[in-house]
Amino acid sequence: MSGGERETGLERLFPDMSVLYRLERMSLPAKGRFRGTMQGKRRSRALGSSLEFADYRPYAPGDDIRRIDWNVYGRTGRAFVRQYWDEQELSVCLYIDVSTSMRFGEESGRKLDYALRLAACVGYAALAGDDRVAVRLFADGIVRELPMCRGRGAAHRLFRFLDGALRGDFEGEAGAAGGSDLYAAFRHPSALPGRSGQTWLFTDGLHESGLEDTIRALLAAGQDVVYVQLLSPAEIDPQLAGELRLIDSETGTGKEVAIGGSVVASYRQAVRQHCETIRRYCEERGVAYLFVDTGRPIADTVLRSFREAGLLRG
Repeated sequence: MSGGERETGLERLFPDMSVLYRLERMSLPAKGRFRGTMQGKRRSRALGSSLEFADYRPYAPGDDIRRIDWNVYGRTGRAFVRQYWDEQELSVCLYIDVSTSMRFGEESGRKLDYALRLAACVGYAALAGDDRVAVRLFADGIVRELPMCRGRGAAHRLFRFLDGALRGDFEGEAGAAGGSDLYAAFRHPSALPGRSGQTWLFTDGLHESGLEDTIRALLAAGQDVVYVQLLSPAEIDPQLAGELRLIDSETGTGKEVAIGGSVVASYRQAVRQHCETIRRYCEERGVAYLFVDTGRPIADTVLRSFREAGLLRG
């Protein structure tokens, strides 16, 4: 690994470097058509100035005469102008939950670390496809932000930002503890994307409220929303028994409990119901939903689950 790779945190973000190379040949599909400010590789319905021919239309005064097809004029005696598909970039905004509960999990499967690595994968696939990428870390509010960047050459900025979060640079900042209301981070208009595009939410979904308001706000902002819910193996299937004191990672409050087989079974059922409620709500509103077990290898999640869900192609 070169010094530049160490500097941008590639080794921490991509323990399996083969994933990075595979991502160079992948792209983010978009359900809708989004108009950008610069040309990219993604065709829109608007007609513009790319090199891909779309159709002819009769010449009208004021048209660029360089677009007249003189071969057609020679055959028909009528002037027709060539039209081309307008290829535009997609604006992708990656929101990563950095609240206290996201820091739960074993070192190899901590939810926040996993979310940051997934965001690195999605962001790099977008940049490699000449799309635009911004990243926002959120808890009770937006904690840190990487402004929109574009093109493969901006990958080092993306990786440096995410590696800083992986190392905990944001911890201790105001609002980084998080709370029970997801919408608290999205309530202010400035927290929402400024242009139509695609938004990815990486979160454990352990909020008492705010899901509906957050999704509504993002859809109203013209976003194609992808909701990625991450839970650790210990949250999905806890191996607990006996009399224990459980601590709420968000509030710090504790409770004495006696845990037996029936309690664990009830907990598992509650987790399944909670995740199913989120999945169903997303499905009803046209939001892509993917559940992620952070005990799985990143490569398996990105190259298999993301592709099977239609979130990455190539």
